[in-house]
Amino acid sequence: MVQRHRVAPTRRGRPKRSETEAEAARARILKAARRLFVKGGYETASMRSIAKAAGCSSGALYTIFPSKRAILRAIGEDAFADLDLALESATRGKHNPVTHLKLLGITYVEFWRRRPDDFRHLFLIEDKVVDVDERYFVDSSRSLAQVVGRFVDPAQKAIAARLLMRTSVAGMIELIFCALHGVCCALIAMPEHRWHEPDMMGAEMMDGLIHGFARP
Repeated sequence: MVQRHRVAPTRRGRPKRSETEAEAARARILKAARRLFVKGGYETASMRSIAKAAGCSSGALYTIFPSKRAILRAIGEDAFADLDLALESATRGKHNPVTHLKLLGITYVEFWRRRPDDFRHLFLIEDKVVDVDERYFVDSSRSLAQVVGRFVDPAQKAIAARLLMRTSVAGMIELIFCALHGVCCALIAMPEHRWHEPDMMGAEMMDGLIHGFARP
C-alpha cells in the first residue's frame, strides 16, 4: 500500500515586510503627505492622493496609517521629537536656570524657523477629533510632553533661587510658549513683512519675559 504524505500548504500572499522596509515606507508616506499638505492644503489632500504620491497602494497606506489625521499626528510626533533633541543639545552643559530658560526659548524659535512647513502643519491646521475614544494631539503627544518638560526644571530652580519671582511654574511656562509661538507665527506666516532683526526676536522676547518674571 502506498503511503500518502501530507504536504504543508504553500503560504500565499506577499511576504511580511522587514522592519527596515516598513520604516522606509512610513518615511515615503510622510514625505509625500508633507509635500501635498504644502501644495494644496491639508483638507484638499486625500488618502488616495497621498498613496499615489508615495508610490504605494491605498491598502498599503491604510495598513500603516488608518487615517489622514494619523499621518498628521505622526508628522507632529517626529517634529517634536527632533525639537526635543535640539533643545537637549542647545542646553547641554552647566548653566544657571535663567540662562537655561533663555537658551530653550531661542532654540524653540530657531527650530521652527528651519521647519516652517511642519510649523504650519502642526499649528495652522485644526486638530479635529472624530471618534469618542480619540484624544487631541496636545493632550496625548509624548514628544510634545517631553518638550514642555524641558522648561519645567529650570523654571522651578529659578523660582526656588528667587531669580524669578513668579510662583506658578505652569503659568510661567504657558506664557513663555504663548510668547514664543507668537514670534514663530509672525515670522513664518507673514514672511513678506520686513521684520526688524528677525534673527534676534527669539532672544529679545526671552529677555523681555525674564525681565518681567524677575520683578517682585
